[in-house]
Amino acid sequence: MMEDILKTFGMNKPVIIWDEDKEVEADFVFPAQMVNKEIINFFVSKGKGLLCLAAEEEYLINKGFFKLPTNNYDKLKTNYFITIDYKNTKTGISAEERSKTIKSFSDDLNITHFKYPGHVQLLGSIGINKRKGHTEASVELMKLLNLKPFAILIEILDANGNSHNYDYIKSLSEEFKLPLLNIEDIYSEVIRKKLFVKPISEAKLPTRYGDFKIIGFENNLDGKEHFAIYKGSLKKEPLLVRIHSECVTGDVLSSRKCDCGSQLHKAMRKINEVGDGLIIYLRQEGRDIGIANKIKAYELQDKGLDTVQANLEIGMPADNRDYAVAAQILKSLNIKSIILMTNNPDKVNQLRKYGIEVIKNEEHLGEITEENRFYLKIKKEKMNHNIKI
Repeated sequence: MMEDILKTFGMNKPVIIWDEDKEVEADFVFPAQMVNKEIINFFVSKGKGLLCLAAEEEYLINKGFFKLPTNNYDKLKTNYFITIDYKNTKTGISAEERSKTIKSFSDDLNITHFKYPGHVQLLGSIGINKRKGHTEASVELMKLLNLKPFAILIEILDANGNSHNYDYIKSLSEEFKLPLLNIEDIYSEVIRKKLFVKPISEAKLPTRYGDFKIIGFENNLDGKEHFAIYKGSLKKEPLLVRIHSECVTGDVLSSRKCDCGSQLHKAMRKINEVGDGLIIYLRQEGRDIGIANKIKAYELQDKGLDTVQANLEIGMPADNRDYAVAAQILKSLNIKSIILMTNNPDKVNQLRKYGIEVIKNEEHLGEITEENRFYLKIKKEKMNHNIKI
């Protein structure tokens, strides 16, 4: 994929980066270091949105550029800095002069070489590990391609001046033969190639299911305090692994409405018997909607809704979990291939997307009770879990 993108840039063409999850917005994106008046003219005539120049926030601040004030009404939290023109431009608005401003910026110049306000809008990237926006995706794409981490971008408006039109976006991609990338594509590539998690502490953990060791992590991906327990050697390939999402009601309070607690304990017993294995405990309560929302959903389940219906009714996704951090934890421990104890095919697919070799997955069903039988049925029928009940 990356070779095709470089070839596209070499032909003086941009790529299109779009966001399926948030707002179905799409932007033309091109390396700042390769900019010329032809590409600027294409951007403003075919894109028609706000022409922006994205760089890392820290870089901008170190070079003397500063943020615009905000009243915090912008829900997307776009990180606007000042607008600039190169100091030797006249009006700064022409395609040639905006190209000169952008090219000069990519030559590592500081704020003293620019006039402000100007006609090129600066945007600060805070890292795609912290925000999955077009600003961050465009900068990360440049870094993945070993280009300078500066990108120009412009939002695409359709023939009626409207954004968020996927059919129009796709037609532009086909007409001009431009690669169409999802922000998730770039995020996945970054997760595969960068490490945002590292182990920082380890201790013995004797339990009723056997003697384990527990590991704490520094986490610069989602900031949560995930942890792992293991027994034996982590160098065994493939390693037996369970990735378990936090369930306070099941794991701690022994709720019979789910099988989570019994799944966790079953995995501990299995690893103790086998002698080598790892459990990653992810702090994503209630399929990552949090305990308060989970209790709201429980209240609706008490009135007859199933788990999927209840989550949707309170305005939350049926399953909000992302296993990128689990893949990062595995990589931080130098674990490359695993046997995964799970009934969830999405867990397997995500780990593989993020670069983990899942040799196979083993069915991992917890205790079946009268109270959780319907819950498990919904998992099977609506969430495609491989459950035999």
